[in-house]
Amino acid sequence: MNLQRILGASGASVLCLLAACSESDAGYTGNGAESEGGTTSAETGGSGKGDTPLPGVQEARAALVAIGESGVSGSVTFTAASDGGQVTGRITGLAPGQHGFHVHQYGDVSDTQDGLSAGGHFAPDGNPHGMPGDAKRHVGDLGNIQADAGGVAELDFRDPVIRLSGPHSILGRAIVVHAGVDDGSQPSGNAGGRVAFGVIGIANPTPAATAKATDESAPAGTGGGR
Repeated sequence: MNLQRILGASGASVLCLLAACSESDAGYTGNGAESEGGTTSAETGGSGKGDTPLPGVQEARAALVAIGESGVSGSVTFTAASDGGQVTGRITGLAPGQHGFHVHQYGDVSDTQDGLSAGGHFAPDGNPHGMPGDAKRHVGDLGNIQADAGGVAELDFRDPVIRLSGPHSILGRAIVVHAGVDDGSQPSGNAGGRVAFGVIGIANPTPAATAKATDESAPAGTGGGR
């Protein structure tokens, strides 16, 4: 009699466990994502095609540092737009004339002598090198910037390909300024050496003066201090 009760209780426990597993798997699609209402790989920073690892980013910025003894520096801002990305900024210390201007694969600016740590052009689609208006080009192919007689380049243009989310996102990549002109030739435009680069990171939406005031007035232990 006691054995029958034990077996009966064990059977009920097994049925409960099976039912719980069935409910927990209801939202799983079998491909690393979950059905509507669950957490997707994009929301957790997954790397599947079409992911939006950082949704809602509207502005990114890169502070350029000189490569070697070029003396080039500046700041470039990328703003999200429905038809691509708006590029604005100011770069100084350049030789007068045109300079190749590209997004490169890696946001690694450790090689300050030659700039090679940034890798090649950012080209996730496998397209050949091209110019901004070409149907097929690297995502990172932003053409040339123009420096005036004083070596200053003022930037303000829109590119239809770059994005701040999805497979064409340039966040975490590097923007690179070259010594020479990108002539559109293969494999990368023959633009010469690299004179400045910077990591493209999420821009702080809070003005610097406001951020400093908030930081200094925050009580210790609230997360606002240094």
